Amino acid sequence: MTGGRAYRGERCMGGQLVYTPDGDVLDKHLHVLRRAPGGFDWGPEADEACIDQLAIALLADSATKKIALDHYKEFAQYLREELEGDEWRLPTSDISADTWSRDIDVADETPSPEDVDITAVDFDEMTFAVERALCEQHDISIHQSVDDRREELEDARQAVQSETTDSEASETDTGGFEFPAASQ
Repeated sequence: MTGGRAYRGERCMGGQLVYTPDGDVLDKHLHVLRRAPGGFDWGPEADEACIDQLAIALLADSATKKIALDHYKEFAQYLREELEGDEWRLPTSDISADTWSRDIDVADETPSPEDVDITAVDFDEMTFAVERALCEQHDISIHQSVDDRREELEDARQAVQSETTDSEASETDTGGFEFPAASQ
Protein backbone atom coordinates (compact mmCIF):
# COMPACT_ATOMS: atom_id res chain seq x y z
CA MET A 1 0.00 0.00 0.00
CA THR A 2 1.02 3.59 -0.53
CA GLY A 3 1.96 5.94 2.30
CA GLY A 4 0.29 9.23 3.13
CA ARG A 5 -3.01 10.18 4.66
CA ALA A 6 -5.73 7.55 4.38
CA TYR A 7 -9.02 6.30 5.79
CA ARG A 8 -8.90 2.77 7.20
CA GLY A 9 -11.58 0.16 7.74
CA GLU A 10 -11.65 -3.08 9.67
CA ARG A 11 -14.18 -5.75 10.53
CA CYS A 12 -14.07 -6.79 14.16
CA MET A 13 -16.31 -8.51 16.67
CA GLY A 14 -18.09 -5.25 17.41
CA GLY A 15 -18.87 -4.56 13.75
CA GLN A 16 -17.19 -2.59 11.02
CA LEU A 17 -15.06 0.33 12.14
CA VAL A 18 -13.74 3.09 9.91
CA TYR A 19 -11.02 5.52 10.99
CA THR A 20 -10.20 8.99 9.67
CA PRO A 21 -6.67 9.87 8.56
CA ASP A 22 -6.18 11.37 12.05
CA GLY A 23 -7.02 8.03 13.70
CA ASP A 24 -10.47 9.03 14.99
CA VAL A 25 -13.52 6.86 14.40
CA LEU A 26 -15.34 8.20 11.34
CA ASP A 27 -18.67 9.82 12.20
CA LYS A 28 -21.59 8.21 10.34
CA HIS A 29 -22.83 11.66 9.24
CA LEU A 30 -26.44 10.69 9.92
CA HIS A 31 -27.26 14.41 10.01
CA VAL A 32 -26.42 14.52 6.28
CA LEU A 33 -28.51 11.51 5.28
CA ARG A 34 -29.70 8.55 7.34
CA ARG A 35 -29.37 5.41 5.19
CA ALA A 36 -28.01 2.91 7.73
CA PRO A 37 -27.92 4.13 11.34
CA GLY A 38 -26.44 0.77 12.39
CA GLY A 39 -23.15 1.24 10.61
CA PHE A 40 -20.97 0.77 7.58
CA ASP A 41 -20.16 -2.05 5.21
CA TRP A 42 -18.01 -2.47 2.09
CA GLY A 43 -17.11 -4.86 -0.68
CA PRO A 44 -19.05 -6.73 -3.36
CA GLU A 45 -21.50 -8.39 -0.93
CA ALA A 46 -22.17 -5.29 1.20
CA ASP A 47 -25.66 -4.28 2.21
CA GLU A 48 -26.70 -1.37 -0.03
CA ALA A 49 -27.78 0.94 2.81
CA CYS A 50 -24.58 0.30 4.81
CA ILE A 51 -22.26 0.96 1.86
CA ASP A 52 -24.32 4.08 1.05
CA GLN A 53 -23.76 5.30 4.63
CA LEU A 54 -20.02 4.71 4.27
CA ALA A 55 -19.99 6.68 1.00
CA ILE A 56 -21.94 9.53 2.62
CA ALA A 57 -19.63 9.65 5.63
CA LEU A 58 -16.41 9.57 3.58
CA LEU A 59 -17.60 12.26 1.15
CA ALA A 60 -19.06 14.51 3.85
CA ASP A 61 -15.89 14.18 5.93
CA SER A 62 -13.48 14.83 3.07
CA ALA A 63 -15.48 17.13 0.75
CA THR A 64 -18.90 18.72 1.43
CA LYS A 65 -22.37 17.65 2.51
CA LYS A 66 -23.70 18.70 -0.90
CA ILE A 67 -21.25 16.44 -2.74
CA ALA A 68 -22.14 13.62 -0.34
CA LEU A 69 -25.87 14.04 -0.99
CA ASP A 70 -25.53 14.45 -4.74
CA HIS A 71 -23.00 11.69 -5.42
CA TYR A 72 -23.05 9.06 -2.68
CA LYS A 73 -24.60 6.40 -4.92
CA GLU A 74 -21.85 6.76 -7.51
CA PHE A 75 -19.17 6.72 -4.81
CA ALA A 76 -20.81 3.72 -3.09
CA GLN A 77 -20.45 1.78 -6.35
CA TYR A 78 -16.76 2.69 -6.43
CA LEU A 79 -16.39 1.49 -2.82
CA ARG A 80 -18.21 -1.76 -3.63
CA GLU A 81 -15.70 -2.45 -6.42
CA GLU A 82 -12.52 -1.21 -4.70
CA LEU A 83 -12.79 -2.26 -1.05
CA GLU A 84 -12.52 -5.96 -0.28
CA GLY A 85 -11.66 -8.05 2.71
CA ASP A 86 -11.75 -7.44 6.42
CA GLU A 87 -9.27 -4.55 6.33
CA TRP A 88 -8.73 -1.77 3.84
CA ARG A 89 -6.90 1.49 3.42
CA LEU A 90 -8.22 4.27 1.16
CA PRO A 91 -5.83 7.18 0.53
CA THR A 92 -7.52 10.57 0.75
CA SER A 93 -6.42 11.21 -2.84
CA ASP A 94 -8.67 8.31 -3.94
CA ILE A 95 -11.69 10.12 -2.52
CA SER A 96 -11.10 13.12 -4.76
CA ALA A 97 -13.75 13.28 -7.45
CA ASP A 98 -11.36 12.75 -10.36
CA THR A 99 -10.73 9.20 -9.16
CA TRP A 100 -14.34 8.00 -9.32
CA SER A 101 -16.40 10.72 -11.05
CA ARG A 102 -16.10 13.06 -13.98
CA ASP A 103 -19.10 15.19 -12.92
CA ILE A 104 -17.72 17.02 -9.89
CA ASP A 105 -15.40 19.96 -9.50
CA VAL A 106 -14.76 20.10 -5.76
CA ALA A 107 -13.02 23.46 -6.05
CA ASP A 108 -16.31 25.02 -7.18
CA GLU A 109 -17.99 23.76 -4.00
CA THR A 110 -15.69 25.56 -1.56
CA PRO A 111 -16.22 29.31 -1.36
CA SER A 112 -13.82 31.67 0.34
CA PRO A 113 -15.13 33.54 3.41
CA GLU A 114 -15.13 36.80 1.44
CA ASP A 115 -17.49 35.29 -1.16
CA VAL A 116 -20.28 34.45 1.30
CA ASP A 117 -22.87 36.99 2.47
CA ILE A 118 -24.37 35.87 5.78
CA THR A 119 -27.52 37.93 5.18
CA ALA A 120 -28.27 36.08 1.92
CA VAL A 121 -27.62 32.48 3.07
CA ASP A 122 -30.48 30.12 3.91
CA PHE A 123 -29.10 28.23 6.92
CA ASP A 124 -31.34 25.21 6.25
CA GLU A 125 -30.12 24.84 2.65
CA MET A 126 -26.44 25.80 2.93
CA THR A 127 -23.65 23.35 2.24
CA PHE A 128 -21.11 22.48 4.90
CA ALA A 129 -18.48 24.35 2.85
CA VAL A 130 -20.54 27.55 3.04
CA GLU A 131 -21.10 26.99 6.75
CA ARG A 132 -17.34 26.62 7.28
CA ALA A 133 -16.69 29.82 5.29
CA LEU A 134 -19.23 31.73 7.40
CA CYS A 135 -17.72 30.39 10.61
CA GLU A 136 -14.27 31.46 9.49
CA GLN A 137 -15.56 34.87 8.42
CA HIS A 138 -17.27 35.50 11.78
CA ASP A 139 -14.69 33.75 14.00
CA ILE A 140 -17.06 30.96 15.10
CA SER A 141 -15.70 27.56 16.10
CA ILE A 142 -16.67 24.91 13.57
CA HIS A 143 -15.85 22.22 16.18
CA GLN A 144 -18.99 22.50 18.27
CA SER A 145 -22.48 21.07 18.10
CA VAL A 146 -24.52 22.01 15.06
CA ASP A 147 -27.13 23.71 17.25
CA ASP A 148 -24.54 25.90 19.01
CA ARG A 149 -22.82 26.74 15.72
CA ARG A 150 -26.14 27.66 14.07
CA GLU A 151 -27.11 29.79 17.06
CA GLU A 152 -23.83 31.72 16.81
CA LEU A 153 -24.30 32.11 13.05
CA GLU A 154 -27.81 33.48 13.61
CA ASP A 155 -26.42 35.95 16.19
CA ALA A 156 -23.75 37.00 13.66
CA ARG A 157 -26.43 37.45 10.99
CA GLN A 158 -28.51 39.65 13.29
CA ALA A 159 -25.45 41.72 14.18
CA VAL A 160 -24.62 42.26 10.50
CA GLN A 161 -28.24 43.13 9.71
CA SER A 162 -28.44 45.60 12.60
CA GLU A 163 -25.18 47.24 11.45
CA THR A 164 -26.69 47.63 7.98
CA THR A 165 -29.92 49.02 9.41
CA ASP A 166 -28.02 51.45 11.68
CA SER A 167 -25.94 52.79 8.79
CA GLU A 168 -29.04 53.19 6.60
CA ALA A 169 -30.85 54.99 9.45
CA SER A 170 -27.99 57.47 9.88
CA GLU A 171 -28.12 58.27 6.15
CA THR A 172 -31.85 58.91 6.26
CA ASP A 173 -31.55 61.15 9.34
CA THR A 174 -29.57 63.64 7.27
CA GLY A 175 -31.45 63.02 4.06
CA GLY A 176 -28.39 61.33 2.61
CA PHE A 177 -26.37 64.56 2.94
CA GLU A 178 -22.95 64.22 4.51
CA PHE A 179 -21.81 67.21 6.47
CA PRO A 180 -18.19 68.17 5.91
CA ALA A 181 -15.96 67.85 8.94
CA ALA A 182 -15.81 71.05 10.96
CA SER A 183 -12.56 72.88 10.33
CA GLN A 184 -10.68 74.18 13.28
